[in-house]
Amino acid sequence: MPRNSRRKSASDFYHIIIRGINREQIFGSNRHKEKMFQFLQEKEVPTVEIFAYCIMSNHMHLLLRGPLKDISEYMKGIQTSYALYYNRKLERNGHVFQNRFKSFPVESEEYLWQCFYYIHLNPVKAKITEDMKRYQYSSAQEYLYEKKGLIQEKARSYMKEGQMFYPAERVIPQLEEVYIEDLSEETTQQKDRILRKWIEIYLEEHKELCLWDLQNLPKNRNDFAATMLDPRVMSRKELFHRLDKF
Repeated sequence: MPRNSRRKSASDFYHIIIRGINREQIFGSNRHKEKMFQFLQEKEVPTVEIFAYCIMSNHMHLLLRGPLKDISEYMKGIQTSYALYYNRKLERNGHVFQNRFKSFPVESEEYLWQCFYYIHLNPVKAKITEDMKRYQYSSAQEYLYEKKGLIQEKARSYMKEGQMFYPAERVIPQLEEVYIEDLSEETTQQKDRILRKWIEIYLEEHKELCLWDLQNLPKNRNDFAATMLDPRVMSRKELFHRLDKF
């Protein structure tokens, strides 16, 4: 069966996710995380910039900017090198990663900041730490303490300039249950929580409206969908169906 082609981003920004096969903890030890960090550094492609990263125990998030073809080359180099290292180290054979890497185009400033904070808040969400600044294997410390690592000065300056327009308080409430990649098998309950979060955010920003307006007035329904809907979570038709039953 042929693979679906990747969707290109008009901004050249992509949220990249890779996972261990069967959700295995392929980065379970600090040594493994440090090895992946090393490959991220060594396999550098000049046209690919790292804007954020977070290496967890069984998966990794990256926020990259560059041509999709070059990003694919970069990710192939990283995953191949790490798989060879991991299999050799553990004296095992077979696949290390779950399928090929996931790539989500980032095509708005707000979505860029959602990805940026979401990536850095992963250890907090996983209850590894209460403060993203304390997690060693993400770019949070590189931004907050100007620690040297994978983030180049160009990327650091770009993100600092944007903070005045998209502060954490504006986008963090949208992060808790946004990504379809983090949904469990019980997606019905998860989607209900996502919809509740979308409604809360939208009504907070439109204090003159109430839930009834979203359920019954076409103008408000359409604006709500255009503003809040993430098609990776549910379709527009499903959104309206759930909204009517909310």
